[in-house]
Formats: sequence, C-alpha cells, structure tokens
Amino acid sequence: MSDELRAVAEAFRATMPKDSHVSVFRIDHLDRTGVPVVQANLILENEPATVGYGYGFTEVEAEVGALGELCEEVHCGRHVAEAPRVTGSFVSLSRDRAVVDPLTLCLPAGSHYTPEMALPWIEARRWPSGEPVLVPREWVAAYPYQLGEKPLLITPITNGLGAGFDLEHAIAHGIMEALQRDGNVVSYRALDQGAVVVPDEVPDPQTRGLLDHLKSLGIDVTVKLAATDFGMANLYVVGDDRGEPVAPIQVTACGEAVSPDRERTLRKALLEFCGSRARKAATHGPIPLLREKLPRDYVERQLAVAMLDEEEQRALDAMVEWMEQDAASLRARLSGSVFAERSRRNFSDLPTVPASAVASSKDRLALLVERLAAEELEVLYVDCSPPDKAVRVVKVIVPGLESETMSYHRIGWRGVRRLRDRDDPLVLDAPKEGAKRVLLRPEDEARAGGPAWFDAALADRIVGRLYPMYRETGTFSAQLVLGQRSGEAVPA
Repeated sequence: MSDELRAVAEAFRATMPKDSHVSVFRIDHLDRTGVPVVQANLILENEPATVGYGYGFTEVEAEVGALGELCEEVHCGRHVAEAPRVTGSFVSLSRDRAVVDPLTLCLPAGSHYTPEMALPWIEARRWPSGEPVLVPREWVAAYPYQLGEKPLLITPITNGLGAGFDLEHAIAHGIMEALQRDGNVVSYRALDQGAVVVPDEVPDPQTRGLLDHLKSLGIDVTVKLAATDFGMANLYVVGDDRGEPVAPIQVTACGEAVSPDRERTLRKALLEFCGSRARKAATHGPIPLLREKLPRDYVERQLAVAMLDEEEQRALDAMVEWMEQDAASLRARLSGSVFAERSRRNFSDLPTVPASAVASSKDRLALLVERLAAEELEVLYVDCSPPDKAVRVVKVIVPGLESETMSYHRIGWRGVRRLRDRDDPLVLDAPKEGAKRVLLRPEDEARAGGPAWFDAALADRIVGRLYPMYRETGTFSAQLVLGQRSGEAVPA
C-alpha cells in the first residue's frame, strides 16, 4: 500500500508547472500528537507559496494529502485563468443555453445581484449526463486573486475542490467537502449547538487508539455532530488542550468530515483535528519559533513576499488580536460555544452505510448523487484537470448547498429553513434595521417558509471575537502586523 501511495504522491507532484519549485516537509514537530502532518509548497518567483496540507497515520498518507490539496488549488487557478469566458446576464444567456441561476448559489443576504446583471461565466458540466452549463466564474475560483479581477458577488473559496486519478473519485471528494460545509454552516463555531457524540463503539483500532493517545496527552477531544442531512453523519472534532501547546492558537483546532460511512467520517475528522493543530502553528506561530523549526529558506521567502494589502481587513484585525492571547484566554473564549455540551448521542446511533457499499469511487459517487437527487439537488463540476489528464482535478458546485453564512452572510433556502425550524433570531419574517433580504427564487422562498431577512448585524455580534475560526489570514501575516504595531522589525 505504501508503494501505491508513493506513486500517487509522485503523480500529483509531476503535474506542477515546470518553472516552479515544489518543497515538501513535515510540520508535526510543531505539535505533540505524533500524527504525521505534511506541508507541500509550490514556489514561483516573487509570489507567496501556494500551500497544501495533509495528514494521516503514515507519512506517505500525509504527503499524498498535501500534494493532492496543492494540485487542487494550482490547477483550479490555472483553469480559471485560461478557460474561455462568456460575459452576459442570466436573463440574456439563458435564452439559448443552460445557465445556472445565481439565486440558487447561496448569495449574500442583501446582495445587489439582479438577473439582468452582466457577469463573467465559464463552462461546467452536469454529472452524470455531461451536459454543459454556464456557472459564474467567481464560484469556480478557489481564491480571489485567481480571478485577476475584483469579484462581483462573492468572495471565492476553496469549497468543492477534489483531485484523484479518475473523475468519480475527484467529484465524490468535492461533493463531500460541499456537504461538510453545508451541514455545519449554522451549527458550529459561534453557533455551536453543543451536540456531543459519545464514541461508544469505534471498531477501527487506529481511530480508537488515536482517541486514547490524545487523552493521555491531556488533550480532551470532543466529537460533535453538525447534522445528519442526506442520511450522513456530519462530524467535527475539537479538543481542549490542558497542557501547554507550542502556539496558543492550537487550542482552537478543528477537524471536519462527512461521508456515507460514519467510521470513515470520524477517522478523517480526528486526523484533520491533529493536522489543524500543526497547521495553525506553522501558519500563525511566532516567527522566531518557525525560523527554528521550519526550513529557513521557506520562512525567509514567505516573509519577503507576504502581501498584507490583500488580506481581508476584518480577518487580519481579528487574527492579530488572537495572537495577543495566551492559551487560557482563547480556551475561555471558546467555552460557551466550541467546547459547550448541551446534548449527547452515541456514535453507534448515527446513520451509516457499510464500508463495502462505498469502497469504490464509482459506488461512492453514485450514492452521493442519489442522496442529493432525492432532495432535488444536482451536481455540477468544472474539469480543471492538467492537460495530460493523468490526474483529475475538479471544482464541484451543488446549487442549493450553502456556506459562509456567519462570515459573509451567504444564505439560501436551506439555511433559512434550518434557522426557522429552531426559532433562531437570525432569520426574520419582516424587515428590520441591520437585517438584509435573503435573495431566493419564488419556488425556493416557498420551500423556506416565505420571504426572509437575515439579521446580519446580529450575526456579526454573535461571531464577535471568534471570526478567525471562519476566515484565517495568510501565512505569517498576523505575526508581521504584530511586529509592525509594536515598532519592531521581524528579527533576522
């Protein structure tokens, strides 16, 4: 198996641009869990590195994950830059071709979008029919800079990226990421519902062993349930570190996952939690520490090309404030949300399917598509694969699934319905100061229970000083600002 994984890692690496340098190194020595965590970096002249992170029970698993994530971001950016674009409004373009309606794509509440608004579009395809359909270009980009122009409607995010040796694997990966974000969008972080999952029966010995190992280290791991939509357990893992973390921000680590097989879900979420601890230290830890612990040439290069002017100001200010806190302060800040417990449910009671039923990428994708279709949701994908197609890379878009509600106020009919079902004051039935109209198609508005307004002002107050749990800044950015504000240059 390790030889097969090594071949996968090399195949991912081989797709990188010829004029680039790829560095791969472990970062788990910035933590004490012992779980291998790998960082992969694509380095181009005078640009910050594009970075991918991976984790696993073995180093080669972690390397495959890091290089796979790097592949997704690099080839998505290349495709967005090179793909033919069509400019026009939804109204004009949809007269003679298939065009996805932006009202189904979870727009920000109060958006200035209208069906007559001219937008740049690129081609996606429906799965499994392959029928071409236009999607707004900014939903395909992973980051704003990949557009080469200012986005008109949303801040591009990585949600829905997938990579593998076949389309089925890549698309299934992208769908599960989209489902993960949709399931926890209004039920964790600042809106954590405190739904604790008790790991009463964990057959996988590696997962069970890691739970016990973390407990022995003084890391009180809590498994939480975000949702069971589509008959799948959407889990996330957090951990109150009672020891002394290398960097205080590590106490805010979180791992998330969803898949038809609950065992696979828990395994991935737990490993990602460990990966998050190391990643947060490598990205936001003190510069002197990182100069000591990471390859010096990488650190110096990133410091030299950091682009603070491209950071989201709210995220930068909030992350800098976090950097000024010790572990105890951050732990206290999370006590009423991330670490809260209000209900319990056994892991063995969560929905699942036998692992054998989703063992192949073809079977896994078929089940995911079937579950989505049962709720009238379809899968679109943009093929961002490198030219030789030896590795497949996609950006998956599922109209109707949601993300970024508490950060960018994006909300659709599913979000409105979920908040209404629990009588959450974030959704209102009539206008109010600080609230913004949720933009929906008439049929979706009916499914949501009628016209709705999202109380954006209340959302911002709820998130408050937890904003870095939604939007993190780039590598070293917060530490650089801290140095500037104190009047100190970053020490050489």
